Amino acid sequence: MGDVFAGRYELVDPLGEGGTGVVWRVWDHRAHRYCAAKVLRQVDASSLVRFVREQGVRVQHSHLLVPYGWAGDDERVMLVMPVVDGGSAATLLAEHGPLPAPWVATLTDQLLQGLGQLHDEGMVHRDVKPANLLLDATGTGVPRARLADFGLTMSVDAPRLTTGPYVHGTLGYMAPESLAHGWDPSPAADLYGVGMTARELLTGQRPQGRDHDAVAGELARA
Repeated sequence: MGDVFAGRYELVDPLGEGGTGVVWRVWDHRAHRYCAAKVLRQVDASSLVRFVREQGVRVQHSHLLVPYGWAGDDERVMLVMPVVDGGSAATLLAEHGPLPAPWVATLTDQLLQGLGQLHDEGMVHRDVKPANLLLDATGTGVPRARLADFGLTMSVDAPRLTTGPYVHGTLGYMAPESLAHGWDPSPAADLYGVGMTARELLTGQRPQGRDHDAVAGELARA
């Protein structure tokens, strides 16, 4: 028997690892089913802010992968979500190279559908990229895309936690205006991330992130 988290979730095997934690395949002893759980690597002020944001997203859509539960055990916390069996678009790209244009068109359309629902709920994802686009195998060709990782998601009318040009996200996928002083998160920035994601899936070339200060300086002079 593996480590049982909060008396309910048995850690079976690791599925992947990211900057903020490890994703495990988990057996839910109460629901009697497998699920995925992201266990935070460390619990500090920054990671707790991301955790609270992510577990608070309850937007339902077939192309979004939002947590449906969470648990705490001593100094550890985890987010629980459905298992996705096809890896990420970033993994698919690394293993097979640029994807066929019809595949990219389908995956991009699915991503836009999920984002559309999120935006309709007044939220902005802020970290759209291939690594956060998870895939469900369909057995008939193009997998089903599901946007994940809502640790940076916030409401468009939520108070900002920072006042300078520095924002969280992934350089290369962030809209240039998001580095300017006083910028407020908007759906347009997510669409920039969609465009850069589609470009990478088509070409196999990851966008080059630019220095925050350089871009902010250009925007200030514009």
